[in-house]
Amino acid sequence: MPVNRLFGLAAVLLLGGCASMPRIPQASEAFVFRSLDLAQQDEKGKQAWDLRSPEARYDLNRQVARAREPRGRIFRNGKASVTISARSGTVLGDGQAIQLEGDVVITLLGKDPVRITGQQARWLPGDALMIIDRKPVATDRNARISAQLATYHLDRDLVELRGKPVLERWNGKTPAEHQKQISAPLRVETALVDWRPQQGDLFAPQPVHGERRQGNSRLLLDARSLNGNLREGYIDLIEPVQVRDAKRKGWLSARRTRWAINDQTLSSNLPFHGAYNKLQGRGDRFDMDLARDTVAVHGNCQLRQPGEQLRAQQCLWNWSNGRFQAEEDVELRRDAYKQVTRSSRLNGTIGKDGTAVFSAPGARVNSQFTLPPSKPAKPQRQQQDQPAVRF
Repeated sequence: MPVNRLFGLAAVLLLGGCASMPRIPQASEAFVFRSLDLAQQDEKGKQAWDLRSPEARYDLNRQVARAREPRGRIFRNGKASVTISARSGTVLGDGQAIQLEGDVVITLLGKDPVRITGQQARWLPGDALMIIDRKPVATDRNARISAQLATYHLDRDLVELRGKPVLERWNGKTPAEHQKQISAPLRVETALVDWRPQQGDLFAPQPVHGERRQGNSRLLLDARSLNGNLREGYIDLIEPVQVRDAKRKGWLSARRTRWAINDQTLSSNLPFHGAYNKLQGRGDRFDMDLARDTVAVHGNCQLRQPGEQLRAQQCLWNWSNGRFQAEEDVELRRDAYKQVTRSSRLNGTIGKDGTAVFSAPGARVNSQFTLPPSKPAKPQRQQQDQPAVRF
């Protein structure tokens, strides 16, 4: 049987504390308590939750208590796992429903605490449910998720974020106290998100749009959906996935792609293709290092531009300085003279117009040409017979 200790059993009634007998309040008046102390146990007799306040007003007729600066805890297996605080609260009955208002803070305790804040929350202890419907924001050391509505299922470790949730993430070098003052270098938007904050699992079943900024570089990400784990530091983008350079005319189209948000990398073990202005490319798999502005292509690297085709097993491109390197079984074919160049390595530079120029410094090169046949000399016109000369 749940045990409720209602409104400060050990509290001192009536704030005045005078020696004379207290006046019995009318029905319309409220009792004023110097403290509020609610607690409830679960079916096994372990503490389930508690709520305290330094001052509360209780309406006997309505069975409603208004509490100032309420503080509470939610227990799991007899141990506090969540703390709750707000500027004010309204308690219905013996705690069937609790309305929290003003600077609501819900802290999920553990190794890496998560804070869920908002301006209003409805707590239903019997349903293990908490609804934050005014500016809900969830933050940990490096990430922040905001939405219009957050529903926290306490017994299922599930937060349902609805109303255009936005995921923002800073790098590990940005102090938490400075994160609100600067724009997040990583931002992802979608229609709805299901998140398990204790485990870290994240799922967005509808199209997602991401943006990553670093200096003057701005990459745009689009995918059909995503799933991942924020605690483990990765997000899997579900195909079709497209990465676009907002400043340059470059794009990459891929299948399922893993976004390692801690390491700032994108990678896929499935075939992809892309283009950079006039230069088109494809390969079996890729690794994109967002911090170093590089793309590494592994297996069947193919590049094509007007008049030239290149094949290699490994390719590395730095899009910030335009340098390019191809290794292993490199073959470059040029339409002019049907030239074929083979080498163990070719270096190149990709200009802003997307045209690549290749060279092989220090590497052995084998080139073949097919020269067009020489044109036959035009036959000389035979001299016309000279008329006989007569005198």
